[in-house]
Order: sequence, then C-alpha cells, then structure tokens
Amino acid sequence: MPNATVSTEAVRKELKTLSGGFVMLKALPFGKLLERREKGSKMSMDQNKDKKQNQRVSFDLMQRWARGFDFANCIVDHNLEDGSGNKLNFSLQGTLDILDPKVGAEIEEYIDELNQEEDDDDLEPFLSPSTPPLEEGT
Repeated sequence: MPNATVSTEAVRKELKTLSGGFVMLKALPFGKLLERREKGSKMSMDQNKDKKQNQRVSFDLMQRWARGFDFANCIVDHNLEDGSGNKLNFSLQGTLDILDPKVGAEIEEYIDELNQEEDDDDLEPFLSPSTPPLEEGT
C-alpha cells in the first residue's frame, strides 16, 4: 500500500540572496497545516443590541504569526548567523525582526513551494478561459 505520511527527509536549498547560505527544510504535516490555517486568521463578530445598527464581522489575518510558525517548523538546519556570529534561532519570535528581507523572502518562497497545497495542474481548468479568444477581424 502507498505511504501517505509526510516525508521526514529535509531538502537543502542554497540561497541566491546570501552567498554561501543554505537552509534545510521539511514539509509541514497536514495537521500542522491545519493548525497554521486555524491560528493564522481570526474572525470576530460584534452584534449590537440596538437592532437599528448593523452587525460587524472582522477578520484578522495573522501573517506575522503564520510566517514565524512556518520558519520555526520547516527550517530544520541552516548556516545563517547574526552580526555577532551567532547562529539564528528561528524558534524565537524576534529572529524574523533582524533577518534580511531579501533572505527572508527567498526562504519564505522555498517554504511555500515545499508546502504547496495545490498543484498548478489542479488549477488548470479554473485558469483556462471558458471560451477561446476571438480572432482579430471577427
């Protein structure tokens, strides 16, 4: 029978934005993906007792929390250091505050690629126009 569990094997990614830098990444298991979705957004609803006023629903997207979660859970090893030569600890919340934005964006891209929930092939029917484009002159 086919193995349906997440691979524990880490993938090495050489960083283009930091010469000599690398990260070892692993995919999130489905349960962690669900946890990230659940905690990564928050919904609240206010209802006034006065029926004349509208109800208010608000959604708080917690991008910062979700990225911290991804970096802490997906990066299993790296050779990235701070200005003092200390190895960065992505389990600490403040680490993202000192990370070079170009390096962070590249790592973020690799993590998203690794945890991609949909294949572009799966989206093909949705991305294709329902009717062919009109030719010029018709």
